[in-house]
Amino acid sequence: MGTFFRHPTPCGDSADHPPELLQAQFGALSRLVPLMYFILLANASVLAYTFRLKAPVSLTLYPALCFGAIFVWRTVSWWQRRERSITPDQARRQLAVSSVLASVLGALLAGWGFALFPHGDAYDQGHVAFFLSLTMISSMFCLVHAWPAPLLIGAFAGLPIVVFLSLAGVPVFAAMASDMALVTLATLLVLRIQGRDFNRMIAARAEVGRRGQEQQRLLGMIEDLPIAVMTADPVSLRINYANRAALSLVRRIEHLLPIRADQLVGTSIDVFHHQPEQQRRLLTDPARLPHTARSHVGGEILELQAAAVTDCGGEHQGVMVTLALVTAQVEAERRILHLAHHDSLTGLHNRYTFHEQVEQRLAGEGGGDGEMAVLVIDLDGFKMVNDTLGHRAGDSLLGEVAARLQTHCAGRATAVARLGGDEFAVLLPGGDPATAELLAHGLLGTLCAPYLLEGERHTRIGASVGIALSPQHGRDSETLLARADIALYAAKAAGRATVRTFTSEMLTRIQERVDLEARLRAAMEGQRGLFVFFQPITDLASGRITAREALVRWFDPPRGWIPSSEFVPVAEEAGLIDRLGQFVLGRACLEAAGWTDGARVAVNVSAAQLGRGTLLPAVSRALKAAALPADRLEVEITETALLLNGAQALAELRLLREMGVRVALDDFGTGYSSLAHLRSFPFDKIKIDGSFVRDALQRPECAAVVRAVAELGRRLGVTTVAEGVETPAHLECARAEGCTEVQGYLLGRPLPSPKDQAAVDALSSPVGTPPDRPVRPAATEEV
Repeated sequence: MGTFFRHPTPCGDSADHPPELLQAQFGALSRLVPLMYFILLANASVLAYTFRLKAPVSLTLYPALCFGAIFVWRTVSWWQRRERSITPDQARRQLAVSSVLASVLGALLAGWGFALFPHGDAYDQGHVAFFLSLTMISSMFCLVHAWPAPLLIGAFAGLPIVVFLSLAGVPVFAAMASDMALVTLATLLVLRIQGRDFNRMIAARAEVGRRGQEQQRLLGMIEDLPIAVMTADPVSLRINYANRAALSLVRRIEHLLPIRADQLVGTSIDVFHHQPEQQRRLLTDPARLPHTARSHVGGEILELQAAAVTDCGGEHQGVMVTLALVTAQVEAERRILHLAHHDSLTGLHNRYTFHEQVEQRLAGEGGGDGEMAVLVIDLDGFKMVNDTLGHRAGDSLLGEVAARLQTHCAGRATAVARLGGDEFAVLLPGGDPATAELLAHGLLGTLCAPYLLEGERHTRIGASVGIALSPQHGRDSETLLARADIALYAAKAAGRATVRTFTSEMLTRIQERVDLEARLRAAMEGQRGLFVFFQPITDLASGRITAREALVRWFDPPRGWIPSSEFVPVAEEAGLIDRLGQFVLGRACLEAAGWTDGARVAVNVSAAQLGRGTLLPAVSRALKAAALPADRLEVEITETALLLNGAQALAELRLLREMGVRVALDDFGTGYSSLAHLRSFPFDKIKIDGSFVRDALQRPECAAVVRAVAELGRRLGVTTVAEGVETPAHLECARAEGCTEVQGYLLGRPLPSPKDQAAVDALSSPVGTPPDRPVRPAATEEV
């Protein structure tokens, strides 16, 4: 019975009941308990009156008065608390007290009835049976909300009554006992159902209350949100709610809408759409939500994000829409998209977009057949403009170049792009090499014309163009651009301001260069096959050797002796020139320290070594390691180095002179602005390029150059050296024109140091003699 009649959730122990259920049970009891005590008082009074003459006063009047006092006291107590607000703990205690008191009173009333039963006749005993059953049933119903009170009453009152009547020895009472047992069970079942329904009702009411509070809290939060929020009816799509932010947003653009902000609620959401039919199909179908749309409202762009609102059961309740003015955001997105595909300085397509367009063309998109020409253009002399006129002028020049490219290629090229720096690219439909070269030569003419920059400054630059054709030179953008770059490299090597179309021989040369770089790197890491040769420089007046020029030589087993004119530019481009320069400096200083004639050692310095802050530390380390005085070291630089590095190179050279190192200007006469360089730096020596000395015998203008430089050196107090003296006639010419010193094969060929002589002889014998023409590690001339 205990298991069957356990109270539904919240169950049994009232300590587990939710607070709202405890308070609801107490409230219901506060209305039913007074009624229960009134019924008990009436029943007890009538029973006492029935037995007033048949039973002692101690069994009639006195028990009736005691029960009556208890009933009245409890009735008044409950009546006073009926409107009072109590806590869940107080309600729990009152319910517990009611359950205990009900079971006690039920047992006492049953015992009172049992005591009166023998004092009456059959009618009086029937009254007792009626009193007991009516009292028990009415009490159970009145205490339905104080479970387990009904069950306790059934146990402590109902069960004894059934047993008592069954044992009364009267068939009618036995039948009544059976009936009472069945009615008690049925009553408990009814009360269980009622209790469950009551609990569910209270739980549902509490849930409704909580949801109401949550909705109010949510509405309050939505109302205060800085985001514009609206809700719309799922059928009519009329706006039924709009928060303050939504009203404020609409107020800002209401001059562009057919309604005012205060008319928003009740208006169809169609007011924000130019094509409301399409939007209605989306918004009325929950399966298509969430949905985002952007609508142009006048000059503004409005973004609407719609989401379905559903109840707990998943039923569609409506549409919630957030609004935002995204005009500035859309403009920023467009700008970002443009920057992602275009160069920010020139407005041309960038490298990424150019690759995409080449791939699209190769794939045949846009009606193309995959045939095309890719032209890569590199500006000649742009760095000079950047260094001399400033980066602002350089940027302006790049903008002018881009404009000329677009104008010249208009109607012919599919795309014009800036790949980076001063490198541009053109995509030309069709794979005809003659058409591509014609366009390239036209571009050279266009780009080489004078430019007028800001500040009325005129400048000129050149350009070189490399061409790759599809499909013969490649079938993907990476390959085509790489081979156009190879052709560009060949164009620059051919003298610049030229056009070259890719050939397989170019690729072979590039591969050979890569292979040469790898072998040079390995040779430098192991210092295998690298030597320093020395060529004397002789004073004309005394015939004494005043200096020896250090010249780097490299023996590579597969190829033999490789000219420095081949591997030094490779070292410069591969970033190996500093290590190579340190090797030459170190070996040269160590050798010079052992010379007994006190001659100086001259070391060529590459343009790539100057102006980077690495030369001065390298010189200091070499001098210190060899214990060589600084005035016995000469560094030779070309005019190209000064042109490429400018002020930084001059500053570094001044620091060298402050250390005591002598500085010579090499290959004088072949560079640019020579007199300006002589004025900007106090060189110790000027070396006249050998081409002038060798040609002076046949060309008077060359002899005049040698004479002029020698006279200039005499007036400046600078030593002048005639290079390329290979015959006695060359020597007499240098003497006649007034040169101070001479250098050439006539007076001495480049030779290794004594300690390297055996190794050089061993390497040279099966392969041939090493190259002995003094080739300096100078960078390629660049205008």
